[in-house]
Amino acid sequence: MVTTLFVDLMSQPCRALAIFVKMNAMPCNIQTVALRKGENKTPEFLSMNPLGKVPVLKDEELCLTESIAILRYLDTKYGSSCLYPKSIRARAKVDEFLEWQHTNTRMFAAKVFLGEVLFPGAINIEQAVNDMNAMLDSVESMFLKDKNFIAGETVSVADHFAVCELLQTTISGRDLFKDRPKLQSWLDRVRKDSNPHFDDVHSVLYSVRRRYIKNKL
Repeated sequence: MVTTLFVDLMSQPCRALAIFVKMNAMPCNIQTVALRKGENKTPEFLSMNPLGKVPVLKDEELCLTESIAILRYLDTKYGSSCLYPKSIRARAKVDEFLEWQHTNTRMFAAKVFLGEVLFPGAINIEQAVNDMNAMLDSVESMFLKDKNFIAGETVSVADHFAVCELLQTTISGRDLFKDRPKLQSWLDRVRKDSNPHFDDVHSVLYSVRRRYIKNKL
């Protein structure tokens, strides 16, 4: 039975996992689940994840429903070269960021996206942006202080999980990298080192961003 990763590519962790699978040419089928169409509420999907959320990995009788657990399972099963490095120290640096990002890049970037795109006016967007900028300062000063990528000199899943979160905020037309040349250079390196898979996985986000900005004009 083919291992299947169920994703909606408008989800940040789903995009990071899809890039991971594609860059490593893993024999894992990627199947799209459109949340906007309620495809995550079908009995078949809810039998895999009663919470109705993505991503979900199904491998025979095993179902996993959390992105980092899925990442580590796929790496253990198939191996992943430098994206999730084998060196104990290099992997520790990747894991350090993956643990940090839950309550930092994910939380603060998602809050800005929700406040500007999905639920305008529902939160104090000025405070949300201030919190996000403080988080970006930490990314620059700690994780990218003297390195080209978060975990060293090669791109890793840490970079993908970070960039996928940050790019979500650009759907509204926000230029997150405008006054942050360090972050912009990092984004450019991540995209270059991860293409064509990076842009392929983000094509849905790019399309939604173009439509959203056009409708605002």
